[in-house]
Amino acid sequence: MTRGARTALIVVALAAIVYAVPSGGEGADAVSNTLSVVFLAAFVLIGVRIYRETRGRIDLLGDAHRLMLFGAIGLIVVALAARPQLVGSGPGTLLFVVLLAMPVLMLWAVWQRFRDYA
Repeated sequence: MTRGARTALIVVALAAIVYAVPSGGEGADAVSNTLSVVFLAAFVLIGVRIYRETRGRIDLLGDAHRLMLFGAIGLIVVALAARPQLVGSGPGTLLFVVLLAMPVLMLWAVWQRFRDYA
């Protein structure tokens, strides 16, 4: 059996278990929350690794661009944390889009500066 077929079979088996077990919705919520934590931990570990590999070049950016880099990352985290409350209304959705557009522009400016030192 190929690796992909085995993985698909495992996913189908887990879905069948969640469907067949009484109160499967709560089990599905638990699995969903667990997967969310695993993905979040993976993103944090990837970020730590990237930071460690490029620490010297990040120090060469200068204070203003380093502040923009870390501020953009923080703004993305805040926007994603506030998303459930923001997307419920029109103005909130617009604010959410602005809160994501600003760090993208900030990261683009930092990337331009970063390429100058690469």
